[in-house]
Amino acid sequence: MQNYEDWKNWSELNFAEASVEENLYFSKLRKKFKLSNDLDVLEIGYGNGSFLDFSRTIGWNVSGVEAIPELINRASQQNYEVFTNIDDVQKRYDLIVAFDVLEHIKSEDFLFFLEKIKKCLNSNGAFIFRTPNGSSPLGLANQHGDATHVNILTESKMHYWANSSNLNLNYYGGDIFLIYNGKILKTPFRLIKRILQILIEGMVRWIFSPQSKCVLFSNSLYKLTLKNDES
Repeated sequence: MQNYEDWKNWSELNFAEASVEENLYFSKLRKKFKLSNDLDVLEIGYGNGSFLDFSRTIGWNVSGVEAIPELINRASQQNYEVFTNIDDVQKRYDLIVAFDVLEHIKSEDFLFFLEKIKKCLNSNGAFIFRTPNGSSPLGLANQHGDATHVNILTESKMHYWANSSNLNLNYYGGDIFLIYNGKILKTPFRLIKRILQILIEGMVRWIFSPQSKCVLFSNSLYKLTLKNDES
């Protein structure tokens, strides 16, 4: 059977080397959620290590959780603190992130997973994650393009899981779109593309209402925080 990291084209040669586009994406994510300096950060399922690299570069104290032995070895060799299971984490973090991970967690295990996240969050911390958009037909390719995806996430499901776990769902929306992605010649076309997306999405939501506010995004972003009685 093919290794998952090989199928994803995660090479040891570029492990923990964020591309220009990835750095721009993470920078915009940081700005969007007003993430401060000097954070203790935990990434669940760090994959090829792009966010680890970004976090270390801007001065965050970052650790990671990963289940694939080869990826654990790669991170350890670059002196990242890594865990093979979230149960092994013994401290609390200001920020926990997971990019394209939660769709790998079965529905029946989801509440148990959120309880583990709660135990790792500081009182004013946040859990920010990205998943395929289960409310959009444009999310189908991301959702069903990976044989290891076992869960479909939507806003309504996250409201249920968050309430059941005594968490606040502070944010739900479409993924970050970069007007400038490191290629200056493509910027005008991407600007036009984004304007058209906004206009068409507004029309679709009006014609087929009610619809999700990010119905034309292939991915969704979420932010969860502890409720006051949990902090």
